[in-house]
Amino acid sequence: MQGNTENYHANSPSSGQKKRGKIRKVSLAVLLGSLLFTGTGFARESLHDQYLIYEGDEYIGTVKSREVIDHAVDEKKERAEAAYGDLELVVGRDLSVVKEKVFGNPESADEESVKKTLDKTLDVEAKSIAVQVDGSTLFHLKDTEAFDHVIRGVKLTHMTKEELENYEDSREAGEFPEPEAGQTQVTHLSLKADLQAKEVYTDPENIRTEKEALKLLRSERPVERDYTAAEGDKPEEIAESHGMSMKQLLELNRGIDAQDPLAAGDTVKILVEEPYVEVSITRKQREASPIAHTKVVKDDEALLKGEKKIARAGKDGRKETLSVTETVNGKTVSEKVLEDEVTEKPVDELILNGTKAVAGKALGKFAWPAQGGYVSSQKGPRWGRQHNGIDIARPSGKAILAADAGTVTATGPQGGYGNRVVVDHGNGYTTLYAHLESISVKPGQKLAQGQKLGVMGNTGNSTGVHLHFEVRKNGQLINPLTVVSQ
Repeated sequence: MQGNTENYHANSPSSGQKKRGKIRKVSLAVLLGSLLFTGTGFARESLHDQYLIYEGDEYIGTVKSREVIDHAVDEKKERAEAAYGDLELVVGRDLSVVKEKVFGNPESADEESVKKTLDKTLDVEAKSIAVQVDGSTLFHLKDTEAFDHVIRGVKLTHMTKEELENYEDSREAGEFPEPEAGQTQVTHLSLKADLQAKEVYTDPENIRTEKEALKLLRSERPVERDYTAAEGDKPEEIAESHGMSMKQLLELNRGIDAQDPLAAGDTVKILVEEPYVEVSITRKQREASPIAHTKVVKDDEALLKGEKKIARAGKDGRKETLSVTETVNGKTVSEKVLEDEVTEKPVDELILNGTKAVAGKALGKFAWPAQGGYVSSQKGPRWGRQHNGIDIARPSGKAILAADAGTVTATGPQGGYGNRVVVDHGNGYTTLYAHLESISVKPGQKLAQGQKLGVMGNTGNSTGVHLHFEVRKNGQLINPLTVVSQ
């Protein structure tokens, strides 16, 4: 009998692919033919082929024809391709075939049984990229192109497509241009993770889509970290503050007692949720921002009191700020201003405020009729009857002033008012000033707003020195405090 060994790499991606198991050495059995003595010499039996099949170190069976093996492999691959058509598949990487030549009839074998065994034992594998984080495989992708897409997707989680393309162009050119006003330039981009991609064979069911892989890389995982205890820290409080159960904390820290407080400086193992990948981005940006102008009011004797005029329109200034910002997974970790330049100074708005008083011409806005003081009595019911105005007492000075410009229509004593002055403002409003000690104006006299018309006193029905002040609109009494305030 003669024999030779063939390593069967069905659909292997390369001729140098190593098998995972060692091929069992097969001893060549020599079958001795019977010596038949005849008158003419020895009769030699004819030689026949047979094929011994191994999956790794495991003997599968023997068949007479190589076609049986090829057919079994092809059938398995066809079914696999129907299920995983977009993957690069390999069937029977560990399959080995030993060819033997034997005298006489080959070893009898149930080839159908061998085919069924082959179908069960033949491994279907896909060529893939194993993505590892910190040395452990996290997922498999079908090829390097899919891996590149996923990594790009991780980057685009924290930056725009335009930013990424500009960064890649600048890095390739070896120069990062200074950003203009309103522009941002990414100057550094890195993934903070022990991330590796290796070409391996795996079960096709392990292959993940790009969307699934991206979701996983964007997620977080529990990582063991050290926590330094403060005086009086309790294990239960530490576990709760870090989202852990007491069981988890005690499993990580076998030596601590759940009931005993920790000493300051004690180190406790905790679990912290951290992302698989941290995307660190450094951006340089130049921002233009306005410098608000201010309003400056200047008295002008040429304008009537109460009039205002914009002598110069205001205009905001402008400044440009050049800064560098570093973010990790979208959170700012550092920021530094490199330049802060005023490119255009603001122009203040100049407003002229009229101070010229014109006797008899009402401004339409009432001024406080006394020199300070406070409201000692409101308009409304008082002492069983109606109080028609407000009382102002304890001023800093006793001069009584016209609340607005107008014409004096009445002066002198009038019943409970005592000495009083009535002013018609020519716009539907009239005002009355009562209990005056003295009067310094006459009927028909035109007054400017704020002009003195008498001295505060205690005449008429009065309980002390004060001003009784009334306001009428179109002949009807109104509450003075709706049109005047101190």
